[in-house]
Amino acid sequence: MGFLSKIFGKKEEVELKRPKLIEDVNLIKTMEGHQDRVLGVKFSPDGKKLVSGSFDEKVMLWDVESGQPLHTMSGHTTWVKCVDYSPKGDKVASGSIDSTVRIWDVSTGNCLHVCKGHDTEVRMIVFSPDGNMLASCSRDATIKLWDVESGSEIKTVTGHKSYIECVSFSHDGKKIVSCGEEPIVKIWDVETGKNTANFKTGDTLSHSAVFSPDDKLIAFSGRDAKIRILDAESGEILKVLEGHEDAVRCVCFHPEGTMLASAANDESVRLWDVRSGQLLHTYRGHVLEVQSVDISPDGKTIVSGSDDRKIKFWGIR
Repeated sequence: MGFLSKIFGKKEEVELKRPKLIEDVNLIKTMEGHQDRVLGVKFSPDGKKLVSGSFDEKVMLWDVESGQPLHTMSGHTTWVKCVDYSPKGDKVASGSIDSTVRIWDVSTGNCLHVCKGHDTEVRMIVFSPDGNMLASCSRDATIKLWDVESGSEIKTVTGHKSYIECVSFSHDGKKIVSCGEEPIVKIWDVETGKNTANFKTGDTLSHSAVFSPDDKLIAFSGRDAKIRILDAESGEILKVLEGHEDAVRCVCFHPEGTMLASAANDESVRLWDVRSGQLLHTYRGHVLEVQSVDISPDGKTIVSGSDDRKIKFWGIR
């Protein structure tokens, strides 16, 4: 017994118990398998599979219905920051802090291509709507476009003055939106690689930016815990969604474009009405920062990946 324990008559070893978290009633299931923080999640085009990337340097492919892993893909030499699923359904891609992009075969789990070209960590990757190209962005302040079949670089897009956190295609495949440490969202022409527009964000660090399904809106989020809805043509801020209590790491439009899901450092996933800007629901269940969110193609389910190493599925009511 220690000195203070002798004085106060308390046991030296006391078991500390965390308060029990009451999980949201809309929680469908929880999948566990990664050995460290889950940084990216993405549904397959048919919603039957899921790809995830983690701080444990692994990419995992899951069967959604059973919750069982189909493949665990190794190859990255440090943590996997981002993942995406090809619209064709036959490939997945991953981007890592090791500065590489990898393209994987869904049926075998084999690595098809290692795309090298960035000078430092890759922060986001995304397939083009036709699945033929892959875009990546990096803290080297460049965006690169890759040919999916060959793994070769198509072009490098430059214009950002500081590191880039997010890149995303418009649904017609003609534009790219990007954001990062600069207080602007940039729009690029895919064919020419030219910067066609710059919209002020009002935030010093943006983490996520995506086009709405009809390409008329852009949603972006960042360190100030707000989500902003922009007119994709004029850059006018139409709505500011407030409710998160810490940085918003990821946003995703519902397939119908009427709702928006978000994930944040405040350990919550939230669902918003795009038109009114109203908060529809707050999903609680993660116990650490939530890094990534996606909505299933049928619009019925939200999936989230968190620093608590868990992947959770939530029903949209």
